[in-house]
Amino acid sequence: MSARRIIGLLFAMLGGWLFWGGAATVNLLVNRGSSLSDALMQPPTSMVRLVAAGLILLGGLAILAGKGVGRWVTLGGILVFTLLAGLMVLSGADPILWTDEAVISGVLWALFAGLAVTKRS
Repeated sequence: MSARRIIGLLFAMLGGWLFWGGAATVNLLVNRGSSLSDALMQPPTSMVRLVAAGLILLGGLAILAGKGVGRWVTLGGILVFTLLAGLMVLSGADPILWTDEAVISGVLWALFAGLAVTKRS
């Protein structure tokens, strides 16, 4: 397996894990009595996280399949996820709320840098 496909697999696994975490949070809020729209949009961090994680997951799967567009889809997801972390920081949220997003954004950027320097086959 090539380095690009391994990175694609890592993106797919991270994207799936992030999506599952976001969906589990929304499910918890809905089970506690919130409406789905409130769980996703009040504040919109859940929706943004699900969109970003979905793009990272789809991009990782496309990279794994050898499609060139996968890196651009993944980059879009990473940018949205980084924007989420940045907006949480700028809004003055407690660091306990945004530290995970900031660390995961760094990991995603490191993986993307690895993808950018590996040779396409």
